[in-house]
Amino acid sequence: MLLPLLLSLGACLLLSFFLSGMETGIVELSRLRVRRMTREGNVRARRLQRLLDDPEDCLWTILAGNTLANFLAVLLALLGLRDMAMLDERSVIFWVLFGIGGLVFYAICELLPKMLFRQFPVHLCLWLSRPFAIVHRLLAPLVTVLQWISRALLAITGGRAAPRRMFGSREELRQVMRETSEGLTVDERVMIDKVLDLQNIPVRDIARPIRRESTVDMEMTVIEVLRHNCNSTHERMPVWEKTGGVRRVAGVANLRQLSYLPESELQRPVGHFLESALFLDEDVRLEAVLRVMRRSGQRAVIILDKRKMEMGVVSLPDVLGEVFGEAGN
Repeated sequence: MLLPLLLSLGACLLLSFFLSGMETGIVELSRLRVRRMTREGNVRARRLQRLLDDPEDCLWTILAGNTLANFLAVLLALLGLRDMAMLDERSVIFWVLFGIGGLVFYAICELLPKMLFRQFPVHLCLWLSRPFAIVHRLLAPLVTVLQWISRALLAITGGRAAPRRMFGSREELRQVMRETSEGLTVDERVMIDKVLDLQNIPVRDIARPIRRESTVDMEMTVIEVLRHNCNSTHERMPVWEKTGGVRRVAGVANLRQLSYLPESELQRPVGHFLESALFLDEDVRLEAVLRVMRRSGQRAVIILDKRKMEMGVVSLPDVLGEVFGEAGN
């Protein structure tokens, strides 16, 4: 009786160790690297790629298998302490030993595999792809039921499944670029890094202080605006109006469009030719600024400070200049 129980307990612990590691490995590994190895004819990579093509199915397999293994391990440990060690389940020693066993189990079967697979995700997942494929097939009926239940819950609650992505994060993409950047120049690598950094740069870092911009008022004529800004390197200028004794930005003047107006329109106030202004807080990231520009069709944004007062202006060339340097302007 003792030997079968110990063998069963060992099998459950081994399965828990294995699936806990695979859970971390699948998340941490470079999918692009696995794809490249698959194209090179690596058998293990091809097997692993088939599993990664349906990541939701893999994660359900890990969840179901790990839960089942942990439940059986706890049950067998309780039976072993009660029947084999001859301990009364109401005694303090019984629960002290059970608690110590739980801590050892957590350290060995949860923390240790996650640390190992986080350190060597690709190598370990490749070597263990066959055992995982076997576990995947064995648990397929249970996984199918769980997936059906999850889809039903999503339909009831109005939720939706997460989209599949080749890269788990920007850091993974950076790592791939470092590993496969032999054919890229230094400037190309720098530009790629800058594009990836757009989500971290607040718009205030590249905003042109609005007090340094040429002052354009609503009442100024088109010809006055063009003469006043003939040497400007910027295409769009903020236009001010006075409301209730306070000067605020009313819109944006497009100098290029104004320069193509017929002569009969040059004496009209510039306020008749304004583009609507976009206003964003100073903490908004450049990635979000580009998204707003793309959706709205506007190419200039007025930046507001903490008091909701105009502090700067950012145009599309300013953002491109952050990525491409002077070439962006």
